[in-house]
This record gives sequence, C-alpha cells and structure tokens, in this order.
Amino acid sequence: MSGTADRIRAAATQLFAELGFAGTSVRAICKAADTNVNAVSYHFGGKQALYQDVIDRISDDRLASAQRILGQPPSDVADLERRLVLFAEETLVTYLRDPEPLVILYAETQQRFRNCDASALKNLAKHHEVLLGFLASARRRRLLRKGVDIDIVAGALLERLNNQVHHAEFIEATYGTSIKDPKYRQHWTQQTIQLSLFGAARAPHEDS
Repeated sequence: MSGTADRIRAAATQLFAELGFAGTSVRAICKAADTNVNAVSYHFGGKQALYQDVIDRISDDRLASAQRILGQPPSDVADLERRLVLFAEETLVTYLRDPEPLVILYAETQQRFRNCDASALKNLAKHHEVLLGFLASARRRRLLRKGVDIDIVAGALLERLNNQVHHAEFIEATYGTSIKDPKYRQHWTQQTIQLSLFGAARAPHEDS
C-alpha cells in the first residue's frame, strides 16, 4: 500500500488502542494521519474494514513468527527448550516494541470480537495451533512426560506472555522490575519455559 495508507493504519492502531473502536472516528484517524477524510474509504473501504485490517495484520505477524521458530519438530529436549525460549522472547520483544496491537486484542477478546469478523479468530487460532503442533511433535518424539496436556501448556504459556506485557507498567511499579528490562526478561523467559516443561519439584533421581 501507499505511504498514506501506512500512515492511516499507524494512526488508527494507536487510536483504536487508546479509545476503542466505538470511540475512534474516521475524522480523528485522518487528522492524526495528516490526510483528508475520504482517505480511509479510498484506501480501506471504511472504518470497519480498516479496523479489520489492523486486527488481521496483528494476527498475521504473530503467525509468521510462530511458524518461523516452531515450524519444525524439536530434535531433543534441549532444542525443545531453546526454541520455546526463543519464541517467548521474540513474542515479548515484539509486543514491547509495538504494544498497541496487544491492547486492541485484549479489548476485542473481552467484547467477544464484536467489532470484527470471524477471520480474526481463525488467524489467532492458527497461531495457537502452531504452538500446539510443535508440542505435539515433541510428544510424538517422547520428549514430554506421559499424560501432559499440551493444550493447557500452550494456553498457559500464551496467557503468561500476554499478561506480562499487558501489565508491565503495574509489575514494574510494584516490584521494581519487569520484562521491559532485558536482563530480567531473559531470566523470566527461561524460568517460565523451564517451569512449563519441567515443573518446580525436584526429580526423584536429581542430586540434592
């Protein structure tokens, strides 16, 4: 798309995150994008279609990242852990660099995606399915303990990643640090993946 369309999309993403779909007007979007009020209709077909475009691009970016990192089965437990850490780290960095999309997704989730069509849900589900597929391939290779519910593992991991970004300001104000600090983010990511894969209890064969 043109530079004007990119400016409109960027302005709309910020305003949708701050004011929500209903609270954002086409006039406000065009003013923020420094263009005329007909530009949204010309480039996107209207406010609803622009909002759908923003949601779809969020989902597409998440999906591409997951496919690149988790697209192939892990070779061993170390590779399983390494790639999940990479996936978690990249997800966090992406959201910290561009937090507005996550705010929009939270709002839409709470409103049952009433402001966009079902394609957004399908794209988000594909992202979840890539992670599930990766964990399923690890299970087939007997890299996970018997009885592990990979749906719960995947859901818990994605929820923790989203919450750490969504509540980063509160966490930092309360505890003095958050995943915005690279050193703590690396520690948090490694600990989270290790807990997801191995739990916290000492294995019976582990030395004291």
